[in-house]
Amino acid sequence: MQHNKPLQLTKLALSCGLAILAMNQSAQASGFAVPELNITGLALSNALVANPDLQAAISYNPAAMSFHEGSSIAIGTLLVIPDLSVDTGSGSVDSDANDTVAIPSLTAHMKLTHAWSIGLSVNAPFGLETEWPAGTFDSQYPPGSTIPTQSKLEIVAFSPSVAYKVNENTSLSGGIDYYWMREVIFNGDINAGAPGSNPEANLEGDGRGVGFNLGLMVDQGDWSFGGSYHSEANIPIDGTVDLPAGALPSFVTNNVHAELKLPWRLQLGVRNQTTDKLAIEFDFTRTGWSSFDKLVVDQDQFGTNIVTSLNQWDDVNAYRIGISYDFTQSTQLRVGYTFDEAPQDDSFYSPRIPDADRQLFSLGLGHTLNNGWTIDAGYMYVKFDDRTLDIDPAFAHSAPNAGEANGTSAVNGDYESSVHLFGVGLTKKFK
Repeated sequence: MQHNKPLQLTKLALSCGLAILAMNQSAQASGFAVPELNITGLALSNALVANPDLQAAISYNPAAMSFHEGSSIAIGTLLVIPDLSVDTGSGSVDSDANDTVAIPSLTAHMKLTHAWSIGLSVNAPFGLETEWPAGTFDSQYPPGSTIPTQSKLEIVAFSPSVAYKVNENTSLSGGIDYYWMREVIFNGDINAGAPGSNPEANLEGDGRGVGFNLGLMVDQGDWSFGGSYHSEANIPIDGTVDLPAGALPSFVTNNVHAELKLPWRLQLGVRNQTTDKLAIEFDFTRTGWSSFDKLVVDQDQFGTNIVTSLNQWDDVNAYRIGISYDFTQSTQLRVGYTFDEAPQDDSFYSPRIPDADRQLFSLGLGHTLNNGWTIDAGYMYVKFDDRTLDIDPAFAHSAPNAGEANGTSAVNGDYESSVHLFGVGLTKKFK
């Protein structure tokens, strides 16, 4: 993180109050994306974009609504148990954010006519939390510089959509992605040893942004094909900075502005009903993380830059497989696997988002009850590749004394991370 003023920011908190979802965990997909949109998707490793049979596919591809009669509503809860640690050469340190978190989700749809359907999904497609104990990186940062401690991002997405059944085999959909920036935190400690001190700053505000989504599904009997696209979205965040008395001249306001750019997402899939009981789906996901190039915080009155965090991420892919087997007429078994690429290369690595390539292993089941009720359960294990940062400052993009610069020896260490997810959900179908 590069600082363009003497003021060193030690806390950035942008919040908009109470939301119906909470998202404070280490991310389960590339960057800070979270693809687990419901419990069935959790069990199938999120390979659902080409599935015309399961109602849960509506969260991943609203075009699936056209292949379901009546209406439905589904609710679910994920329990997320992260495990993140780093060894900087003086012993392993666990993140203080390794706590269990519960995350609810909601999906509903209604068929209006034979051709038209409407739906709504509410979930948390982006989020993260890391919290390093004080002193974790002290030995690597120059005296007086800012050391990252806690980072948190919470975003809730409300996605209303409409689907049109072109013919008996093909459906198209379109909708709005309304993002509610719930909270962003960038905490930092000042490394001891330099004369004087930098004042603690607290920035609070809120933000909202809008994107769009498109979907396509083609059902050809044993074979089905699907695609879903979510556009890039920019979230402007307005807030205020709370500084100690005298830190700013009396004529300078404490209003600040920041912008967070969310990446576009494209998911394509093909599904085969291999036997009467067995179905296999292969999905490909491309995420446009190159749009997340930097995060800038400016003072509103004069447009003065307070902090600029450079990221320079790359667009990346994920490869998914989901397998379902109808064990009985009422019970379906599910397993899945994903290989997910990380958008960060070593030269712009940051302990705020300690990312790495990862593998996702999942399993679960769905059981149909009486009167249109279905209960779903799932489990996923996310194993990040161990990542070792050992960068010579001479080859870094920024000098360590520039503050929290990504891509310097200040982030060197052996990073290990994994996540366990458990989920249970209920679906009610209405004729």
